[in-house]
Amino acid sequence: MKHILHILPQFHPGGGMERMVMNYFDYIDHSEYSFDVLTHSMNNDYYSSKIEENHGNVFVLPHFGFTTYRQIERRFDALLSDRRYDVIHCHMANAAFLYLKIAKKHDIPIRILHSHQDRYADTVSHSLRNVPLVALGRKYANVNLACSCAAGDFLFGKGNYRVLRNAIPIEHYQYDAQARRTWRNQQGVTAETPVFIYVGRLTPQKNPKFALEVFSFLLQRYPTARLYIAGSGELESDLRHQADSMRISPNVHWLGNVSDVSKLYQGADAMLFPSKYEGLGIAAVESQTAGLATYLSEFVPEEAVVSNFAHSIPISLGADTWASRIAEGIETINSTPRTSGAEQVRTAGFDIKENTGILEEIYSGHSKL
Repeated sequence: MKHILHILPQFHPGGGMERMVMNYFDYIDHSEYSFDVLTHSMNNDYYSSKIEENHGNVFVLPHFGFTTYRQIERRFDALLSDRRYDVIHCHMANAAFLYLKIAKKHDIPIRILHSHQDRYADTVSHSLRNVPLVALGRKYANVNLACSCAAGDFLFGKGNYRVLRNAIPIEHYQYDAQARRTWRNQQGVTAETPVFIYVGRLTPQKNPKFALEVFSFLLQRYPTARLYIAGSGELESDLRHQADSMRISPNVHWLGNVSDVSKLYQGADAMLFPSKYEGLGIAAVESQTAGLATYLSEFVPEEAVVSNFAHSIPISLGADTWASRIAEGIETINSTPRTSGAEQVRTAGFDIKENTGILEEIYSGHSKL
């Protein structure tokens, strides 16, 4: 039995990083591999209960910062003194300098640093802080992973890492016409009402303010349209005020963190994904699997464009142009059968069943990057 400890900034539905970990957890051989999780934020037990049901542990430490650094250092050192792990899988590049250093001190044989982004932070000040921390953390890793070439090139340099895809359970997300009808009936949405969705954290990186601007233009064309926002984050209060000031609030539905977003993909007509930067964008892969028209900014890596349901539009063209392009797409929404999305995503190599063996190989010590 190999014992793996995943280190994540947060551990609850709403983030692609956690969803990726749990996708692999669901398909990995539990007779051979055991997952524990260490995190700094957990606002519900949806994921943790699944880990614990399979005899794993979830450890919640204080928010990672200057004032808590010493406390976290002591507690993590004590944890590794008390428990023996074969693998430390760190998904926090700016905290690896602490976690992987202590892992090396305890002779953990496999110390993974996993890149999920293609830049240091949202702000200049945080980027300046993270540059030396990330550089130090790289020194203690002996396996480098990335969710995309963009994320890998950024953190490790070309050729110094292995790509582990943010793979998904294809069958769970593939288009289901009955599921679409059921969801729309539950929401009181007619077949003719355009439904748009935003799936992601409400943070500057994900650019939700721009999504609201796009939707305000779409409402001018489709007065009964709805926007469903699945996610939470630091910008939520500002976004609600923005929706009020734009007088679009009656048409905007705030769902918070959603444990299963597949129903949203089925019921919607288009997804807005205007990120300012991305390591990959797992939600975009999921939505394409459901054959959902997915509108991406130019900052989403090409590796996330895995079907003809993905459409890239530069943010610099403005929200009005985004709305016009989306409206054009809605008019021809039935030109490609939505059921073809699943096979296109599978062909692109994102089937979790095919990728789990790669992770098992890494955990078994057969990868040295």
